[in-house]
Amino acid sequence: MYLFVNPSAYDTAWLAIIPDSKYPSQPMFKSYLDWLLNNQNLEGFWGESDTFGKPTIQALSATIVSMVALKKWKTGASMIQKGMSFIDANGEKLLNEVKENCPLWFAIVFPATLELAEEIGLEVAFPEAALEIISYISRCRESYLNKEEAVGNLHYYPQLLSYLEALPRCYVSEEDISNNLSKDGSMFQSPSASAKAFMVTGNQECLTYLQSLAQKFPNGGFDS
Repeated sequence: MYLFVNPSAYDTAWLAIIPDSKYPSQPMFKSYLDWLLNNQNLEGFWGESDTFGKPTIQALSATIVSMVALKKWKTGASMIQKGMSFIDANGEKLLNEVKENCPLWFAIVFPATLELAEEIGLEVAFPEAALEIISYISRCRESYLNKEEAVGNLHYYPQLLSYLEALPRCYVSEEDISNNLSKDGSMFQSPSASAKAFMVTGNQECLTYLQSLAQKFPNGGFDS
């Protein structure tokens, strides 16, 4: 499975973002939105923490996508503000962990979460000292994406498709998505990538997979 980002928050937030097919002003999986509303850490973040209860680098992306989900459905304003305060206080420290060696998953996912927030009108402000690191991460992302484009627009590197939710739309076609769906209708068994696949294609097998997750985890959240 390609679950590189904490599944209990990041993936839950992506499913919470999906609008209902019949009532697009409402979330398709309201229990997952409720999970976000009930599972923000006291420090203001969503996502993974270490053995001492401190946030890991994964919490940055999980927190941003969780705030996007709340913003989309016009709820949890105070929780969004608390998440913003967390990023202001901890963003630079967490980003310092990858400033010299940024892993592929973070280089792909993190800039995409910032773009997602911007699209919905959510301004995520990092400390000024962190901006140079963010620029470095964005350059890493462009390097990875350009490398994939050079060898055939993702056909030789399906691993990137496991981060479908974080890939620029111009890099992936509906054919790419359909050709890489698993037998269970998922995109590499990744809830977040599968959520994006469904929103892009409306594929019914993909929807069936997402609904199976909702049945298995009816209260939201996922086991690691």
